[in-house]
Amino acid sequence: MKIVKISELSAERIVDCPKGGFTSNRILLESDGMGFGMTKTVIPVNGKQFWHYKNHLESCYCVSGKGILTNAETGEEFTIEPDVTYVLDKNDPHYFEAIEEVVLICAFNPPLKGDEVHGEDGSYPVEYKSPVYDVRSVPIDKITANDYNPNSVAPPEMELLETSIWEDGYTQPVVTVHDKEKDMYIVVDGFHRFLTLNGSERIKEREGGRLPVVVLDKNISDRMASTIRHNRARGSHNIELMSTIVSELVEMGKGDRWICQHIGMSPDELLRMKQITGVAALFANKDFSDSWDVDSEGLNDETN
Repeated sequence: MKIVKISELSAERIVDCPKGGFTSNRILLESDGMGFGMTKTVIPVNGKQFWHYKNHLESCYCVSGKGILTNAETGEEFTIEPDVTYVLDKNDPHYFEAIEEVVLICAFNPPLKGDEVHGEDGSYPVEYKSPVYDVRSVPIDKITANDYNPNSVAPPEMELLETSIWEDGYTQPVVTVHDKEKDMYIVVDGFHRFLTLNGSERIKEREGGRLPVVVLDKNISDRMASTIRHNRARGSHNIELMSTIVSELVEMGKGDRWICQHIGMSPDELLRMKQITGVAALFANKDFSDSWDVDSEGLNDETN
């Protein structure tokens, strides 16, 4: 247990932020090991300021003063006054204008490291950290399967997976991407762990209907590649579905080199997958005769 007094914070934890002219008293930092950060922020009357925490989730509780919070995307305005909390759960870009000096208690995830100040884009910088360091507990009704997973598990193995999760709990998070517009988490890897929670009443009840997930920031083609990389690194995958994904990637404009490099496929494998699909369009404007070389230098490279 520790007790923190604002009056006793070291000088390194009291940061005057030039953007907006406010003072941030860093009560809890990453080094405190709590998994979240906490600040006492004092915002003077200094006009409307733009902030956008692209790399952090933030919640702010107003202790004193009065301000106007504006959602930069929708234009909605909210009065912030004592006992009001605003939650930036979607990394919402926003404007804040202090009508009176405002004092906020703010929680950050991930926590700040120390002396960060806002950049020109209104965000705090953050060093890259693997997704596994930010596991979220998400209700099962906010998670949905993807429609392209080429991995398959036989019924006996599914029964063993259910037993394993029942006996040992979830020891690996499900990998997802977050659709902010729909506020849904789409499975990239861990579909069968997701399926087990949905299908096992005893596990669903014990887990409170929630699943541990990590979130990747991926577009649709990169998301497919992530799924295949996870599957191929671990075991078997469904050839037919793999072929379908290759077809979709080609139709998206991804070149042979990109596909091979991003999903761990050799040129020979890629050619076989294209042949399996039987879709002539995949071979349009491509020469796979004597000029085709299984060496990486011979890959088509129209998109990389």
